Amino acid sequence: MFWPFRRRGTPEPPPRPSVDAASIVRRARRLRFRIRPETVLQLAGAYHGARPGVGLTFAELRAYEPGDDVRHIDWNVTARLGKPFVRRFVEERSFVLWLIVDASASMRFGRESQTKADRAAQAAALLATAAIHNGDRVGLLIVSDRIELDLPPAGGVRHLSQVVRALVATPTTSRKTQLHAALTRIRRSSRRAMVVVLSDFESEEPIGLWRRASRRHDVIAVRIVHPLEERLPDVGLLMLEAAEQSGRMVVDTHSLRRRRSYARQADEREQAFVRWCIGAAIDGFRMSTETEPLQTLMELFARRAARRSKP
Repeated sequence: MFWPFRRRGTPEPPPRPSVDAASIVRRARRLRFRIRPETVLQLAGAYHGARPGVGLTFAELRAYEPGDDVRHIDWNVTARLGKPFVRRFVEERSFVLWLIVDASASMRFGRESQTKADRAAQAAALLATAAIHNGDRVGLLIVSDRIELDLPPAGGVRHLSQVVRALVATPTTSRKTQLHAALTRIRRSSRRAMVVVLSDFESEEPIGLWRRASRRHDVIAVRIVHPLEERLPDVGLLMLEAAEQSGRMVVDTHSLRRRRSYARQADEREQAFVRWCIGAAIDGFRMSTETEPLQTLMELFARRAARRSKP
């Protein structure tokens, strides 16, 4: 597969994206997660269950009813009022967010500061910031055809700075893509999690492995695309370079047939991604490099919330 990676004589894009950490923190505060109930863990944290449960936050004191746990009886109030009362607590909940970020060579395509890698890093940093500010834990996996970086789930401002630094500065050792390499690490985690995969999904991924992952975790696939990958501009002779293999070719973009063929191949890749998401039971979304990641992420979670609120 060839991409309009760069024109002849122009410098190669930087290998890793740049991230404005202060801007990300400000914008991330506007994000709110919409997660499946089974994704939520019964741990102390920022998410409070809709029903009373066991936790650290007191909810109410009420009269004892048959079936209530006797361990929750407030004996001081019971003795004072002459009949049993129980204390109820809000069940505090938290969840783990795993971020899988594609670091293969095809992600470096695009204008400076707006490459697919830039947008993936910015979106990942926004998600990490929103989760950590909500008291949750975030893990990061940067993947090519192997795991380039494994940052175990944790919370706190110090961990957030590690996540942002990793998104900016992690070097890669391979140009190719095998996103499912991250699933080995995810499987070692016994807890349910939300898994967000940020990639251009140019390489075919095994449906079976991802379907098994989606049975346990809430998996979201975000396909990052650049407009030039979908429609070839009419600019004359253009040098194209294979992103993940060696090879170049010159294309006459004045040719209408060539432009139509290029657009058809892009449409086929989009349809292949949709079929893969359906087969793997994964929520699939699209993110353009021309759109601010914050806008796309907010639309993503709004759509998920609207879909799940339907009877």
